[in-house]
Amino acid sequence: MDKKIESNAGSLPPETYQAILDQTYEGVYFVDNDRRITYWNKGAEHISGYHKKEVMNLRCSENLLCHMDTEGRGMCGPLCPLSRAVNSGQATPQARVYLKHKDGRRVPVDVVSSPVSDPKGQRLGAVQIFRDASIYEEEAKASELLSRLAALDPLTELLNRRKIEMELDLELKKSKRLGLPLSLIFCDLDYFKNINDKYGHQVGDEVLKGVSRQLQAGTREYDRVARYGGEEFLIMLPQTKAEIAVEIADRLRLSVERWKLIYQEKLWPFRVTISMGVAELNHGEGLDSLIDRSDKALYRAKQGGRNAVFVS
Repeated sequence: MDKKIESNAGSLPPETYQAILDQTYEGVYFVDNDRRITYWNKGAEHISGYHKKEVMNLRCSENLLCHMDTEGRGMCGPLCPLSRAVNSGQATPQARVYLKHKDGRRVPVDVVSSPVSDPKGQRLGAVQIFRDASIYEEEAKASELLSRLAALDPLTELLNRRKIEMELDLELKKSKRLGLPLSLIFCDLDYFKNINDKYGHQVGDEVLKGVSRQLQAGTREYDRVARYGGEEFLIMLPQTKAEIAVEIADRLRLSVERWKLIYQEKLWPFRVTISMGVAELNHGEGLDSLIDRSDKALYRAKQGGRNAVFVS
C-alpha cells in the first residue's frame, strides 16, 4: 500500500485494472492534482455508501466524507493526506481515521495515500486506499471490556481480590525500591450475616454496593479499594504512613456509620457499621505478612467491640 503507483504500467488496458480493483475489499479512489475524484471503486462504494456516480468529478476538499482523525479534527483541509501526497510526492503512513457514511454514521477506516505519476515522473494526482476497520475497533473494545471484567468484582464494581493483590505486589516492590511508605486497611462489615438472614440477600447486596460507594468516595485518587471476599474489603494506601492511614480509616468508618440504605423507595431500619485493621509495610516484609498483620488488626477491632479501627 505504500508503493508509488505508476500509470500505464504493463500492457493491459485501463479498464482491466479498474475491473481488478473492483474485486478488492478495500476502497480505492484517485484524485487529480486539483483533488478532483477521477476513479471510485466498488470497495469505496460499499464502505462509504456513495455510488461512483455521486462522487465522480467532485473534489475531496468539498468534505464529502468529512474525514476526522482519532482526536476529532477535520482532515479535509491542511491535514488531508491526499493533499500531502500530491504536494510532497511521498506516501503517507497508514492512519486510523473516521469517514462519514452516506447514512450519517461514522465508519473507522485505515487509510494510506500515495502520489500517482506517469512514466516520465509527471505528477498526475494521488490515490487513497482505505479499509473498513470496524472489526478491529470492536475487537479492541471487547478486549478492553474483558480485561475490565476480569479485574472487577461484578456486584460492587470495585477491584477484585486477584487484581488488588497484583497491584499490591507492584506497589510493594516500588515502595521497597524507593523507600516509600505503604499502608493497608483491612475492613469487615459488622453483623452482616444478620442483615442477610433477616432482610434477604438482595438487601444484603444493596448494603455491599452502598458501603462500596462510601469507601470509594472517601479515598484518594491514587488509593485502591477492593472487595476482598464476602463482606471484606481491602484498601491500599500508597506513600502513606500508618498514622495517616488510621485517620483515613476512621473517616471511612464514620462515613459508613452515618450512611443509610434507601432501597425500593424505602429507608431500611438497620444500622451498618464496619471494623478496620491498619498495617504499614515494615522493612523487608513480604506481601503475605503485610496482609496478615492488617487482618490481625481487624480481628482485634472485632474483638474490641466492632465499629472501630485498630493498628498493627
